Amino acid sequence: MTLRSIFTTILASVAVLVSAQDSLPISIPQTLIPQQQKKNFFNHLDASVTVGSTGIGFDLAMPVGDYVQIRTGAAFFPHIKLKMTYGLEMTGDSEKGNDNNNNEASNTPTERTTSFEKAARVLKETTGREVSPTVSMWAVPRYNNFKFLVDVFPFKDKRWHITAGFYIGNTNFARAYNRTEDMPNLLSVNLYNHLIDKLKDGGDIFTWEGEAVSIPEQLKESALRNGYIAVPFGVLKNDVVKDGQLVYHKGDTYYVMPAEDNMIHTEGYINKFKPYIGFGYGGHLFKGSDTMISFDAGMMFWGGSPRLVTHDGVDLVHDLPKIRGSVGRTVDFVKTFTVFPVFNVRLTQRIF
Repeated sequence: MTLRSIFTTILASVAVLVSAQDSLPISIPQTLIPQQQKKNFFNHLDASVTVGSTGIGFDLAMPVGDYVQIRTGAAFFPHIKLKMTYGLEMTGDSEKGNDNNNNEASNTPTERTTSFEKAARVLKETTGREVSPTVSMWAVPRYNNFKFLVDVFPFKDKRWHITAGFYIGNTNFARAYNRTEDMPNLLSVNLYNHLIDKLKDGGDIFTWEGEAVSIPEQLKESALRNGYIAVPFGVLKNDVVKDGQLVYHKGDTYYVMPAEDNMIHTEGYINKFKPYIGFGYGGHLFKGSDTMISFDAGMMFWGGSPRLVTHDGVDLVHDLPKIRGSVGRTVDFVKTFTVFPVFNVRLTQRIF
């Protein structure tokens, strides 16, 4: 359904609701409509500020008859940061025993720490760089929406209202990225992983004045056995394709490693168009006041679970059955939002 057809359908519905108030066909000439009914068509404007689960916003409302009004406006989610922390491990340790359900390594934390410390020592001795076993990320919402809503007041006192309409907003509703303070640490991770790539390719680590510098075979085998420094997120339940290329196979263990820019980041995506249905209740802020206060509650339909896509193309929601740690808890929380709950408080002032 196109945006134009949606607008046409909503406006047609409003017309039917208005005409139904006095059982008047739409085709009846305007001169036959009672004067009181004519006065209630777009004869005043209300301005509101809103705050709630959709963020901070505003809307403008005008009546379309005695018991219907249309509202339009926007809502913007505050720029807040939620911290998440994850641990770096050696892929060789994680490969010793993966469980498709919880992705826990079979070796002990002490063994994992020892392997990581060995890798950190090698990196320090060869490059002078230090690496820490933990990295923190910021999760930042970017949830901004335009709204078009139709309120129907079923009772004469007009305290209760039923609302239907839609929100249209950005598809990239959230982003997670590592803190700036952790970029040197991720640079060190990339340096170490580059050394492992060199060893796996069978090449020398580097050359000095034309002479190859390599390491003893025993140390090379130990380094390859320990693997890369990365974050094991789980066993993939789908093939992963990025830019038309198959990058991961179903059943592979997915390890998060820093991108070429020494960053780890994830983007959250939802549908741009989100239908809404709800109800509300309102009245005067206090006796004798011309300021109104109302409460709205309802559901914004996202059309399925959001997608959380990492920098290398893996969808943490749909491609992985389970992720451990604070990142996993965040992903599990996001999975529940096929329908976004809306709870808003609205303060309204009559403009004219």
